[in-house]
Amino acid sequence: MKDNSPEKDSSNKNKEIIFDVHESTPDPIIELDVVAQSITDLKETKEALRESEEKYRMVFSNVPLGILHFDSTGRITACNDNFISISDSKREQIIGAFLSEALDINMVSAIEHTLAGTIGHYEGEYLSKTSGKITPVRVNFAPIILDNGTINGGVGIFEDITERKQIERIFFHDILNTAGSLNNMLEIIDDETLSDVERKELMKVLDEIAKRIIDEIVTHKHLVSSEKSSIKLNIQKINSVNFLKRMHDSFNHADILGNKLLVISNDRTSSEIETDETLLGRVVSNMIKNAIEASSEDETITLNCGNRNNMVYFSVHNPSFIPEDIQPQLFIRSVSTKGAGRGIGIYSMKFLTEKYLNGIISFTSTRKNGTTFEVSYPQKFVGNTQSI
Repeated sequence: MKDNSPEKDSSNKNKEIIFDVHESTPDPIIELDVVAQSITDLKETKEALRESEEKYRMVFSNVPLGILHFDSTGRITACNDNFISISDSKREQIIGAFLSEALDINMVSAIEHTLAGTIGHYEGEYLSKTSGKITPVRVNFAPIILDNGTINGGVGIFEDITERKQIERIFFHDILNTAGSLNNMLEIIDDETLSDVERKELMKVLDEIAKRIIDEIVTHKHLVSSEKSSIKLNIQKINSVNFLKRMHDSFNHADILGNKLLVISNDRTSSEIETDETLLGRVVSNMIKNAIEASSEDETITLNCGNRNNMVYFSVHNPSFIPEDIQPQLFIRSVSTKGAGRGIGIYSMKFLTEKYLNGIISFTSTRKNGTTFEVSYPQKFVGNTQSI
């Protein structure tokens, strides 16, 4: 029988009301968990942002390139220490200045491309308007584009390519010397007075010079195709006396020497050395060429090699004397005993020896004993040993 009593209905309704109230009342513990999780997420987001900013700051400060940031009006808002060094300026001269006030006019086209939303490039000399310093650079400008497509300024990345330009200048100097030797040999190859034996020996020398030209071009080709302004070395073990004989044979011809004599010292000693023969050949060739140019007719140029304190040395002696006022400046680029604007050969000897071959170069020059240039290298090479 169905129970329809008011008491029963009232009890059920109360229960329903109580249940509904419980259902609709927020749980304080759940709310606290949500708040705590939100705070944790916020902290993690801030920490991730802080770490990201720190990483950006580390890259910005330590990358071996000059970096500057500019806004959409072309005003510089930030730059790193490397850019300050490249421009030889003070930070307060750069920050807040417009790009047109700080950068070379030759970069205007690249900057305009960037502010229009595309990548801009420039390679050439950069004249700092704040200091007057001229630096060969390679520059990439890139726009900063927001999600809505707005261009919010850009970034300029500057690479100092001074060393690359120095290497290029040295290369052209050295390759012209080697090609000149080849040309001199070719002029006498058809001499009817040459015997078959002499002609055969001359062909060997021509072959050796041609190979040196190819090696030098390959070395330079690697440089210009590389992202780095440096030469990759091809380290091999060679014999010092055999190497010196090849150098001697390349120059020991009347059309090069005239009445001068080129000899190898009887005191030479043989050693094995790990080195890049192409670069070493460029160094010793310059030493020999300079000695020939400095010597008078009938004088003797003497080549030598030996081992001293685990260092293999090569020396070239001639009887001439270098004036005392020039001696302290001799290894400075473009300083020469031959006249203004020359001297790249001596600079080349020092640059390749010390920068790439881990060696030492020195000279002595007196009126009594003449002039001797010497380069010394460790028998076992330590450094970049990748082959070209």
